[in-house]
Amino acid sequence: MKKRITAFLLIITTILLMCGHAFAREGICGYEGGISSGEVPDNTTFDYKEVTFISGKPVVFEGTLLIKKSQRQDKLTTTYTYNLRNGENTLTRVLTFTAESETKENGQITETVSLTSASERVTIDGVTYTIPNRNNYQFARSTLIDPRPAVTYHAGSIWSRKVYQVGAAADGNTVTIECTGTYYGYDQYWGNAESLLLDYIISGERNTGDGVDIWGGTATIVISSTSTEQLEYFENRPNQISFAGSYVQSRMNSNVLEYTCMMPEFDAKGISTDRIVTYSDSLVIETFPIQRRLASVDVRNARGHWAENDIRLMFGLEVFKGDGSAFYPDNYMTRAEFAAAIARVAKEVPQDPTLVRRTATTRRTTGKEVVISPFDDVSINNIYFSDIKSVFERGIMMGKGDNRFAPNDYITKAEATVAIIRALGFESLAPAPVAVTSFRDNDLIPEHARNAAYVAQKIGIIQSDSRGNMNPNKRLTKAEGASLLHSLIKYLQEGIRKDYRDRLINYY
Repeated sequence: MKKRITAFLLIITTILLMCGHAFAREGICGYEGGISSGEVPDNTTFDYKEVTFISGKPVVFEGTLLIKKSQRQDKLTTTYTYNLRNGENTLTRVLTFTAESETKENGQITETVSLTSASERVTIDGVTYTIPNRNNYQFARSTLIDPRPAVTYHAGSIWSRKVYQVGAAADGNTVTIECTGTYYGYDQYWGNAESLLLDYIISGERNTGDGVDIWGGTATIVISSTSTEQLEYFENRPNQISFAGSYVQSRMNSNVLEYTCMMPEFDAKGISTDRIVTYSDSLVIETFPIQRRLASVDVRNARGHWAENDIRLMFGLEVFKGDGSAFYPDNYMTRAEFAAAIARVAKEVPQDPTLVRRTATTRRTTGKEVVISPFDDVSINNIYFSDIKSVFERGIMMGKGDNRFAPNDYITKAEATVAIIRALGFESLAPAPVAVTSFRDNDLIPEHARNAAYVAQKIGIIQSDSRGNMNPNKRLTKAEGASLLHSLIKYLQEGIRKDYRDRLINYY
């Protein structure tokens, strides 16, 4: 097998003492039944809201949540520091967790989290509730993480039991809160989300002088925390300007909490009665967008074309390169060109902004790194080499047999669809063993692409033409490629988010 090899001198190597896995969205609100303002570049302190039920009725606190993470080998340590108020009422809490992860043969990661230290103090209407030490807070959380080429998914379960001391220890008054819950999330360049469903059982014991008042209640909290990269085109008002307009890319964070609880009514002496009161409400935190202007390129050859907006966006995002003068929308797109485009649209998952990275002192080395092309027909000097190598190593696009990528072959709609579904990691969503699509030309879809076509149609990335056909073996034009990639972006922005947010929030 022939391979083209080159070597270059590596002068400085930076060693990162971090070999575990980090994900930006997981736990951004903590797991105490609250919501935060979400990711902001270079910031680990978030606005935060939480509802607590320890006094026998819901009380909403607001303030700040500080998240600090550090990773050493496969152990991730996370500390959450809460400083919250509600008028004269206060809540302070510091929790430290340790997560240990293990990577399985299929690439999935199992993560087990334990509580290593805990302290909490809440004051409501002059009554103090404290967790004096770690023994009063039992906690367990486990997560399955599935890293895919462009999206990392996670799902997990949580259980906790807090025993609060009410007032002075000698009084013997306590409130116990037991929580069970599940959570689901994803993280990717165009947005991320985490949804939590938490169920609580609250029980209290209070010495009244005439005996012990025992009361209990239940609560449910549904949380949706999302962040999305949005794109909007702005036309310039003046006519006499060198460019007609440009896209603005902005990041929006939206966090919603809905709760319902059933608690006993208390009489004037604070003794629980048999009457049950239902409370329900919602909390919202939305942040101001962080914006940046994208470059504007004159795509005069695409003016008036049905895909003009898609093409203009691809140039603004630098998915398509150049000044636009040599771009012809109805020319066919090569496999190399599509590889470069999808590599820039289906970007790798961002690193966790709250993670403290430990970096060792740089050192000089005279070692040589060898760069090898994975394909015989793709030279390392090819302008698309790095993109082709990237999509191959990430599992988005494969070769065409005999160690060939066929970079200059025109890509078909079926091939492009397979690449998109691989980037999302949705191969398993189709019925086994081979799906049957609703396209009239289903039998013309190559067998290896039929599952991808089924999923892509189901999630709205591809549609049939006016005759109900997919046209799977049709060569993709650059305009059609731009439209298909824009559909992928819109799905990563909004389509996937609706499934994580609206399905839970609307249900309750």
